[in-house]
Amino acid sequence: MPPRIRRALARRAAPEEVPDRVSALPDEALHAVLSLLPAHDAVRTCVLARRWRHLWEHAPALRVTDVEGWNPRLRGDGLGRFIRFVDGLFVSRRRCDAPLELCDLDFDFPEDKGKDWHVNRWIMLALLRHHARVLRISLPAYITLPDVPLISQRLTRLELDGVLGNDNILDFSCCPALIALKMKCCRINAEKMSSPSVKILSLASCEFYPATRTQMSFPSVVSLELDGCSGSVPFLESMPSLTDVTIVSLVTVATILALIAAIILTAANAFLEATHLELSAEPAMYVFRRDLNLLLACHTFAKLKTLALGEWCMTHDLSALIRFLQQSPILEKLTIKIPEEPKCSMDAGQQKIPEEPFVSNHLKIVEIKCKGKEVMWVCKFLKTLGTFGIPLEKINIKLTSEHCRSECELI
Repeated sequence: MPPRIRRALARRAAPEEVPDRVSALPDEALHAVLSLLPAHDAVRTCVLARRWRHLWEHAPALRVTDVEGWNPRLRGDGLGRFIRFVDGLFVSRRRCDAPLELCDLDFDFPEDKGKDWHVNRWIMLALLRHHARVLRISLPAYITLPDVPLISQRLTRLELDGVLGNDNILDFSCCPALIALKMKCCRINAEKMSSPSVKILSLASCEFYPATRTQMSFPSVVSLELDGCSGSVPFLESMPSLTDVTIVSLVTVATILALIAAIILTAANAFLEATHLELSAEPAMYVFRRDLNLLLACHTFAKLKTLALGEWCMTHDLSALIRFLQQSPILEKLTIKIPEEPKCSMDAGQQKIPEEPFVSNHLKIVEIKCKGKEVMWVCKFLKTLGTFGIPLEKINIKLTSEHCRSECELI
């Protein structure tokens, strides 16, 4: 075969070169992509090409995850290599002048005496040296945070999961830019929690267990969420800006009642200034219903526009529901959540119609959410609401089966 033909065939058989469009992107775009990766994957990109050697160091987010990937047994040199790797991450970022937008520490350390020391050192490096704007700490093994206040002029959001908080670490006065504080599955052993700047405060599945009630001082809070908390009921100081309150799935009826009373009595009536309120817990007992009626009889929710109630309001006479509606003159949306198997019986007594009807001129929609086939409860709510002039056109029933819907329509 002539050489000219062989060269032509070789060129035809050779694969076409695919242009590297990723590397053609500007550094800012590549930094944004690398910030979405776990740190150990982001670092691996340094071997791709000369240009990629230091790109990961400038990523705006640092996500430290997956300690298990270093050693299946989480012991010995594997754990040591993980600690040295994380230390190296913070050292390497010294060459980067750009502050961190996000530092995410999400891993489960094995039982190790020095784990608290290492994690606390990384927290301080993230805040003091790299000026992280958002800090997330998720450590299911429970660590004790440092016994000193966090200090940051740039931190705006702090999320804690699985930590033990003491008085000093829960004093956020040295974080003047902090706006959102979210704590989940934390143990709070502090006499006081405070921040002059936090506007969004969320505590979920947290346990209060100091010898005295924890004093919570958050004067700028706009939104307060307490979900599944247990232990000693905290003491809430004045919250004059509070407009959004959610109290969900608290362990006992006594806890939810104490919290409602604490908010009303100690938060300068901020609870009564709320525009959104969600209360959900186990079924109420007689003492709870009596005390709640006393509270509602003395106060009016003058600004409340959306209200969500759980199983505890399901009594044979629906008195708690009626009382709430009476005391909420501008309510626009009501949501009632019926569990699959309500614990309260409808046969406990005859329903009493209150002497004073409530005004429902502003009410636009009522949502009744039913997970099971509790049709009789749905119809009981329909009849009660209809008694006070709420037409069926404003009621939206969300049932899990068409059988429930058709059966209710026939009653």
